[in-house]
Amino acid sequence: MTIEFSLRQRATQSRRFAVIYLGLAIVILVVAYVSFPSIAGMTLKSINQIEGSMANMNSDASTMVVAKAPFVSLHIFALIILILCLSAISFASYLLARSAFIEIESAARFNGLADALCIAGGDLKQFEIATAALVPRSKYFPELSEKNLKNLLDVVKTVRG
Repeated sequence: MTIEFSLRQRATQSRRFAVIYLGLAIVILVVAYVSFPSIAGMTLKSINQIEGSMANMNSDASTMVVAKAPFVSLHIFALIILILCLSAISFASYLLARSAFIEIESAARFNGLADALCIAGGDLKQFEIATAALVPRSKYFPELSEKNLKNLLDVVKTVRG
């Protein structure tokens, strides 16, 4: 098994992880947005039940006015909790999507390196030119320096022996 083949396998694996991450993010968002109205409705229904049971316990008109103030804060509290849950779900989906894009970028870089190794053979200058042409610029990873390319080519020469 050659290094180029290993790089291509890793690129394929990166693409698979990207598909899994994007699929998971989409499923989480769809489930959250579909279930959000029913969860909000059940929360408000339970708060109204608590409010109704408290109103039955306090039958005086003066205590009814005083008892209404905490229930407004309960509605606000429930609304804040639902908003925080929705933002946590959205942030998790954002992180999954970002991981997917990192995997897609690494797959492109691995394929470019494998192609550059196939073209260059053992010549460092040819490898630098092929790497500059075939390996895409990266947003998330550092650029390949001449020292790193030389080290990579030394490893390839050692393995090919």
